[in-house]
Amino acid sequence: MRASLSLILSWAACTLSNLSAQTESEALVSGPPPGSPLGPITCYAERGPFAGQEFDAASKVGDSPAAFLFIHDLSRNTAPVIREFDRLGREHEILGYQWFPIMLQSDRTEGENMLKRVNGSLKLHHPLVLSLDGLEGPGDYALNRRCTLSLVLAKGNKVTESIALTDTGPADFPKLKTWVQSVAGSIPEDREALRALLAARLPSESEALRRFAVDQMLEVRRLRERLSQSTMYGGRGNPNNNMMRQRQNRNRRTEANNSSERSTEPKDPPGETRKREGKPPEDATLNSALRAFIRKTNDDARCDEVFQQITTRAAESESLTAEAVEMFKLMLSFRDRYGTDHAQSLAEKFLKEHAKASKE
Repeated sequence: MRASLSLILSWAACTLSNLSAQTESEALVSGPPPGSPLGPITCYAERGPFAGQEFDAASKVGDSPAAFLFIHDLSRNTAPVIREFDRLGREHEILGYQWFPIMLQSDRTEGENMLKRVNGSLKLHHPLVLSLDGLEGPGDYALNRRCTLSLVLAKGNKVTESIALTDTGPADFPKLKTWVQSVAGSIPEDREALRALLAARLPSESEALRRFAVDQMLEVRRLRERLSQSTMYGGRGNPNNNMMRQRQNRNRRTEANNSSERSTEPKDPPGETRKREGKPPEDATLNSALRAFIRKTNDDARCDEVFQQITTRAAESESLTAEAVEMFKLMLSFRDRYGTDHAQSLAEKFLKEHAKASKE
């Protein structure tokens, strides 16, 4: 009797384990299988080349190598991956690669309003577009809503691979590059090979070549405008003065790197004494991240991105968590100098969470 009961319990445990593994496996499946025809992806663009239009993103890429990043959850964890997806797209564009980051929302009006806010913050080369098929996305794509992101790769108007992402962050960057290169190919490292590739992609018809040249001139103009408004230059002032300021800042950084005393700890102005708490981190990764995090010129998305790097590093050990706690205390001691309001709120949240954890 006992032997029979033991066998029954063993069978039940095995069955539950198999069901759990099956459920976990199913949760990681999102998107059409390889070899499937690339079905329509109806979208709305708030800005960019299709601004104000409804269009089929799949038909726009044609036979070109392409990737579609469906965004189920837009958060500080997925934002860095979306930025990297766009950066890789810009880098591999010379290979004919095309890409679309596509946001999924149940309500179109709410989705369009979110596009305005998010595109203004992320400032992607290819802005987010809104899927017009609701939270589920295109019906024949079988996207899994339990994912945070779903990546669909295509070439020759057919799906080559579908990838489900549930726990995203900077650790996914190398894999994301591998996935992009699986359809786009690798950029030649040899200068002459790269030159030949670019020459081969130039339009042969004179009017098309003229349009291409005009587009490139507009792109150069756009980049120059962005450069002049970049936070590196403070976003204002004479460009010559800005370049001089950049060189001065570079020299200061070089001097700081050569100095044996590198500290993020601020100095009080003459005649002013502040009550300061905490101390700079000894860990080089946290120290570097703190300098990036406290910049007053950061937008919310950049704050979220650096904060994610800090929390990931801090979670590696109790000592690193303790260093992060102390550095955030130091930062909040100088609110008028260090960090935007959003950055300060993230620092406060971190301190509250870890103060609660230490009490427990």
